[in-house]
Amino acid sequence: MNPSGHDCNAGAKRGAAASGPSSGAKRSAKTGFNPRANPKAPGARSGSASRPPIWQQTLKIIAGILLMNLLTYTCFAASFTVIGFVKERHGRATVTERLAQDGRLIGATLASRPPGEWPATLQAAAEERGYAVALADASGIRIAASGGGSSPSDKPVMSPANLNLVLAGDAAAHVERKYPFSKGVAQAGVPVSLGGKPYALFLEQPAPSLYQDFWQQVMTVFFGFLLMFVLMLLIGRPWREQGGFSVYISAIRRMSKGDFTVSIDKADRMRGHFGELATSINDMAAELNQMEQMRQAFISNVSHEIQSPLTSIRGFARALQQEGLDDQQRQHYAGIIEAESVRMSRLSDNLMKLTTLEADQQQLHPKTYRLDQQLRSTILACEPVWSEKDIYMDVNLDEKVFVNGDEELLSQVWMNLLTNSLKFTAEGGTVSVEAKRTAGGAVICVSDNGIGISEEDLPHIFERFFKADKSRSRRMNGSGSGLGLSIVKVIVDLHGGEVKASSKPGAGTTITVTLPDLPLADREAHGTAQPTRPT
Repeated sequence: MNPSGHDCNAGAKRGAAASGPSSGAKRSAKTGFNPRANPKAPGARSGSASRPPIWQQTLKIIAGILLMNLLTYTCFAASFTVIGFVKERHGRATVTERLAQDGRLIGATLASRPPGEWPATLQAAAEERGYAVALADASGIRIAASGGGSSPSDKPVMSPANLNLVLAGDAAAHVERKYPFSKGVAQAGVPVSLGGKPYALFLEQPAPSLYQDFWQQVMTVFFGFLLMFVLMLLIGRPWREQGGFSVYISAIRRMSKGDFTVSIDKADRMRGHFGELATSINDMAAELNQMEQMRQAFISNVSHEIQSPLTSIRGFARALQQEGLDDQQRQHYAGIIEAESVRMSRLSDNLMKLTTLEADQQQLHPKTYRLDQQLRSTILACEPVWSEKDIYMDVNLDEKVFVNGDEELLSQVWMNLLTNSLKFTAEGGTVSVEAKRTAGGAVICVSDNGIGISEEDLPHIFERFFKADKSRSRRMNGSGSGLGLSIVKVIVDLHGGEVKASSKPGAGTTITVTLPDLPLADREAHGTAQPTRPT
């Protein structure tokens, strides 16, 4: 190993995107699914049935409310008429009896007054109670008075029959209307004796129309319905904008049945929370659709990766059953079976690890440790590989580079990156490992001058089962599963870091990992507030 300086971005570009050897063929298809590539595909609509224009819906609502008002007013008028008529029939006796009682009180007052004060007494009583009052004898009206202008006439209209009846000592009472439900008068006559002479005292007051309060109540009901209509328009505006919850319910039901091609048509009028809801449902459906595509691709890739070693194991197991094989051939076939078994075991382990990490079931056990020491240990662990291929290891590590993370998981990151570089670097090549401190934390670069990665494949190297250039993997006699860099990315993300790749075909590859820095107090506690470089 050479501790000489090495530029992190000047290293040769690495080739494969998988940890471990790779002999498998490049996967059949890349998972470059775009859930929004064709949102108008058949069957991708939910709630796209045509609906009538807003003005038609509004006219229907207005017509319905007017019809409801008409029916309400008709029923209200009929009920009001019947109830008013019954109430008026039962209330006649009460009204006329009250008039008769007031008449007897007025008569008693007149009996205690001299005749000269009778007109003033009648006028005072009439004004106080709002009656029209008349005092009559056998010859006709002698004194008349009205109060408050409430009487329909200046003096009561007395029929001769009623006058004679009262003068004879009986009381008379009736309510008279010109039309059945129009305004009328209520009249009562009582006999009084003044100075030993019989008189008839008549009191009269207006009888209100049965429909006196009808129109007031009708207007109350009308404005009540009008207010309700306005409130319905205001409250129901969101429903009109999005056509009701039926669109959303239909979309969600389709997704619950596994149809993730749902896309809700959003009209320009869909604003506010309902527009946001439609957008959220579309986004959720797109994400679920993408996950479903990834799941199907994952199953296909796993089946392919497992089928390949199983085919080899089955074929060479049959070959071992043949007679006439010498020991050297048997050992060779057995070695292939063992290698394929190891490959399947490694695939299973990587799948388990990746599934655990992506499901957030991996419990991190962070601690503060020296990253430079961990990197040196990883490089030494790979010594048999780089020694056998005569690869020059260019190591440039700052001293006392502290990180706070899961030491075991980060060790797997460095092992995956280093084995990738060693696998795709030719004999006599160079692999560089650099760790340094920056203002934002620790930066680790693993570079090689291997065969590199094409610009087309570079964005996909952190995807599961991705293998760049199947012919390259075959030339390197690799047997990788395409999961190594996927595991690297997930672990780095769990630590809040970032991993990037740069490469050119024939010039090598550089993988750069950035980990968050420790707080200053933690660095001082470990004796290195200002890291120093080795001399």
